[in-house]
Amino acid sequence: MTVSLANEPEGKLKRQVSVLKTSDGGCMATKSPRAKGSSKESVAKKPKGLSKWEKVAIPIIIIIAIWSVYSFTQPPSPSTSLNVSVSTTVSESGLAPDFTLPIVDANGPTGQTLTLSAFRGKVVLLEFMEPWCPHCQNTAPILNNLYSQYGKGNVVFISIAGPYNGATASDAAAFIAHYGTSWSYVYDSSGTVFSEYGVNSFPTFFIIAPNGSVSGSCNQGEECGPTLSSLLSAAGGT
Repeated sequence: MTVSLANEPEGKLKRQVSVLKTSDGGCMATKSPRAKGSSKESVAKKPKGLSKWEKVAIPIIIIIAIWSVYSFTQPPSPSTSLNVSVSTTVSESGLAPDFTLPIVDANGPTGQTLTLSAFRGKVVLLEFMEPWCPHCQNTAPILNNLYSQYGKGNVVFISIAGPYNGATASDAAAFIAHYGTSWSYVYDSSGTVFSEYGVNSFPTFFIIAPNGSVSGSCNQGEECGPTLSSLLSAAGGT
């Protein structure tokens, strides 16, 4: 039942009473709210949500926290800057540091190893790279051109893939498959050979003369093409 109260004095709200029948036969009455502008009725406030600034800031804080934890657990990574000088550690005999590392091809680790000193008597182009490095990716076609020019002569091409930023032998294999490189790749899982050669940027190249000494180097990324060609010729590469 609904009871309407009409003929209220001017300025006051007409009051309406609704009568609801309950399950036990009784009644429950509810009153309609006062008109807008009444100062005596309380108005329920909506719960306050996150501010626009908080909605933006909270995800950023979470991302920074996750990245900080990830970065803390990763090994130090050499820079990919193109203008970092390279210091070479050589043995007392003046020879390039020797190494033996597992070979990787387009299908992954082959189970075989490669030893640098096995190529004594030849000129060696030694590249230190990372599969994720954009400069290494851009340099791959340049090395392909050099390999087509010198690879069938007395020059041996060797690329050493490192472990930085979580790079694996599988990443190196994917790089080889993608860029169609056909020279030898090895994987330095500990970064030991990178350290022995003082490598702190990618890619870094060393030219090793037939007597095993380092005859030149370049760490200028995509700009190394003409320099490497000159260094190979100067070292006796044909």
